[in-house]
Amino acid sequence: MKICVIIKKIREGTKKMINLIPMAREVRASKGVFRLKKDSAVYSEIELPLVKNKGDKDSPVKIFREESLGKEAYRLKVDANGVEIKASDRAGAYYALQSVRMLGRFDEGKNEIPYVTIQDAPQFQWRGIHLDESRHFFGMEHVKSLLDDMFRLKLNVFHWHLTDDQGWRVEIKKYPLLTEIGSKRRFTHIGGWGCAKTDNTPYGPYFYTQDQIKEIVDYAAERCIHIVPEIDVPAHSAATLAAYPHLACRNLKREVFGCMGDIFFKKEGIKDWNRPLCLGKKESVQFIFDVYDEICELFPFSYFHVGGDECDVSEWKTCPDCQKAMKEYGFKNEKELQKKLTNELCEYLKKKGKHMIAWNDVLNQGIDRLDGSMVIQQWLPGQDKNTKHFAASGGKIIMSNHKSFYFDMSYAQYPLANTYKFAPEKYGITDYDSVLGVEGETWTEWIDSFSKVQLHLHPRMEALAEVAWTPAKKRDYAQFLKRYKAYQSVFKPLGINFAVDKIAMPKNPLKRGSVCRKFRSGDPDYEFNENNRLKENET
Repeated sequence: MKICVIIKKIREGTKKMINLIPMAREVRASKGVFRLKKDSAVYSEIELPLVKNKGDKDSPVKIFREESLGKEAYRLKVDANGVEIKASDRAGAYYALQSVRMLGRFDEGKNEIPYVTIQDAPQFQWRGIHLDESRHFFGMEHVKSLLDDMFRLKLNVFHWHLTDDQGWRVEIKKYPLLTEIGSKRRFTHIGGWGCAKTDNTPYGPYFYTQDQIKEIVDYAAERCIHIVPEIDVPAHSAATLAAYPHLACRNLKREVFGCMGDIFFKKEGIKDWNRPLCLGKKESVQFIFDVYDEICELFPFSYFHVGGDECDVSEWKTCPDCQKAMKEYGFKNEKELQKKLTNELCEYLKKKGKHMIAWNDVLNQGIDRLDGSMVIQQWLPGQDKNTKHFAASGGKIIMSNHKSFYFDMSYAQYPLANTYKFAPEKYGITDYDSVLGVEGETWTEWIDSFSKVQLHLHPRMEALAEVAWTPAKKRDYAQFLKRYKAYQSVFKPLGINFAVDKIAMPKNPLKRGSVCRKFRSGDPDYEFNENNRLKENET
């Protein structure tokens, strides 16, 4: 009996020793720990600017270049001699150090790293987090803290949604009115998708200067994170048209929209929702290329997001300029105007050494672009026949399916399990080679503080990290929850708000339905407030 108890304790101890998120591909743990001071010297054959205390070959942490390892891959060995890391590049070395950081629980003030041997590499090359700063703006320091969170979890792409109907957030020198007018609004719609309540409080001006953009890009690059800007065209352009109304089909003086959903427009009788740029005017098309010229200079990564989603063509149907252009080009319907623009943007970005990313909506125009220059981002909650065809024909896709990766939605509607149990096969994608990666979307129509951003991200971001990094056959939801339970203790010292288990993993279906109704009809902050209450009760 005593022997059985001892064996059980050893097994339980071993489980605790490999408490990693995301879980590594191959892990072998043994008995023993190595004590490492947080500021210990590091010897590295790979240049690591973020490592401040450089050491020699007698240092307790040694990093060697191993060219045979792939990009972002690493080998890690911890024993009585210290920490030994092998990697072929800077990212792999940093990710190994992040594993050491997590295993030793350094953020919690601890320093015991279990003896372990790890062989690791990512499942997907694209492991992304998206943040919408058009609807609500959070600023440089909060963006940097999000990049730090991504770095800790081995996420490597930050998709930055900088423009939309509700605000323009990046300085464009050739068009100063974009930020002088487009970066502020008179009121904000706060009541939820089914409620027209507003706060009637001026918002802005909020935007990033080009120097600030460069600083954030450099900060991300230091952490092996690429930033993908999204300048959404031709729809979602109301802030643009508030600044330059002559770029629309009708030159109407309209302020920046403070409203987020159809309910507001129905109540107020406004018919200009989602008004697109006029693609029948050469100056409107030129505007897009002028803006992209400046944006491309700010963001060196080889991917650029053009949006392309939810374009209402009703304005184009009655626009003399659009109809004239259609006749000249021999187009049979208005969708062909956007198709022409999409193809032109793709060629333009290709010449700049970039791949164009667009939401899957553009496939409705009949665009294929199977030369590898275009990537499709699938956001719909179910299967999309066009995306499936595109992937099956050799196209590359990023999967951000609504049910799994729309992190702005309530946990009552999309619990944590939705994210962790994602599989491309559920969406008709059987060839993993077609999947560039996965990405979590944080839209901010109803998220007006960074604390609320964090609530929606954690623990979903941890689940996404494991989906993006760890092969499906190595993943187990029940086992992940055990590791996450121990990992939760890191949130407090790092100052991160998170959803407690009762919020992130709701079980009562009646309660879930009630919360969903609250979210839609006027109380999008219900889970945030309830989360605060539960935390206070735990304290």
